[in-house]
Amino acid sequence: MTSTPARRSLRALDALAFFAPDIQGGVGPFLVVFMAGSLAWDPQRIGSVTFVSALVGLAVQAPAGALIDSVRRKPRWIAGAIALIALCLVAMARWPTYGVILAGQSLIGAAGTLVAPAIAATSLGMVGRAGLDARIGRNAAITAAGTVLWALGTGWVGHAFGPRAMFFYAVAMALPTIAAALLIRDRDVDPRLARGADAPPDAASGTVRWHDRRLVVLLACAFLFHLANAAMLTLVAQKVGTRTGAAATLWLSAGVIVTQLVTIPIAMAVERWAPRLARKPVFLLGFAVLPVRGLLYLLADSPAALLALQVLDGIGAGIFGVMLTLMIGDLTRGSGHFNFALGLGAACVGLGAALSNLLAGSIAHAAGYGTAFVVLAAIAAAALALFALAMPETRGRQVRAAHAPAARAPITAAP
Repeated sequence: MTSTPARRSLRALDALAFFAPDIQGGVGPFLVVFMAGSLAWDPQRIGSVTFVSALVGLAVQAPAGALIDSVRRKPRWIAGAIALIALCLVAMARWPTYGVILAGQSLIGAAGTLVAPAIAATSLGMVGRAGLDARIGRNAAITAAGTVLWALGTGWVGHAFGPRAMFFYAVAMALPTIAAALLIRDRDVDPRLARGADAPPDAASGTVRWHDRRLVVLLACAFLFHLANAAMLTLVAQKVGTRTGAAATLWLSAGVIVTQLVTIPIAMAVERWAPRLARKPVFLLGFAVLPVRGLLYLLADSPAALLALQVLDGIGAGIFGVMLTLMIGDLTRGSGHFNFALGLGAACVGLGAALSNLLAGSIAHAAGYGTAFVVLAAIAAAALALFALAMPETRGRQVRAAHAPAARAPITAAP
């Protein structure tokens, strides 16, 4: 399949990148507000819901990626997953019992794992190797912009109409997401390329080996990165809360928005320059920012100073999200297991994030915020050292080869 994708399909992919990553988590952290405020649940009951749903998400990440590798019409699977999430949200809003919310949030966690690999697969199958670098950067920038509007819209709806209205706002946002997925034409997505089954130009016939030491090192680095990163904003929120009282929620929202606003230009820069640069130096910058950020938190006491450091979070997040996908794409090229490897990466990221909050919370409780930030910075430094010393460059000769046979057009296309 060598024809360029239609403009309609490319614009629909933009819309998917804008809406889907927010919808895939349901109402996200606002669910905790709903359970604690409107339902008056105790922390143990809330914790059981969040723990079980997170466990379900972690368990199905890799199988979801393998499923996306094996199926055709991947955008239709995105539409189906989003529709299931919308139905769960309606059920949770109308019948907010413990069983319904536990089952609904668990199904949301499972269905949401299909979305990210399916979007990455659709992107690869649509624009090909020649356009993947720019497309993944574009997706990240659009997703960050969507996250800003999602946070603002959900917060405003919940404040103006009550926490239950947030569920129906999410359902309303699911409709354009489903429509965008259905607007992508099947013939514009190469199914073989979408699962990374294009053989490298210099590969002999036979099985392509992809699960080697490089992938193990990359996944270990991703785990350590999020073991260090995930709890930093949580600690900042708690630290700010001790100083701002009732305004803590506004400061936390501001922190999320600052991160996403910085992620947009970073992702756009990666979109422009990644096709011409080696992977490792760019990714090293993302790893290097994290320990610096953790140590700088020790010097910041005012809420404004703490949130200013979220600029560094935006830099790290913008680079990490794009480069992890591209390096996994390099390593799995020709294997047909692109999305399975993405699922493994997402599982490592999710496990690191879950353990990060547990570890940092325990340390902060026992020894204070300063010690917790030092430990997280040390873990980030370990991730940086491991990546610098043990991870080779993945943008090899076969990846740079001019326009492989399955390569498609990059971002723009004729109608």
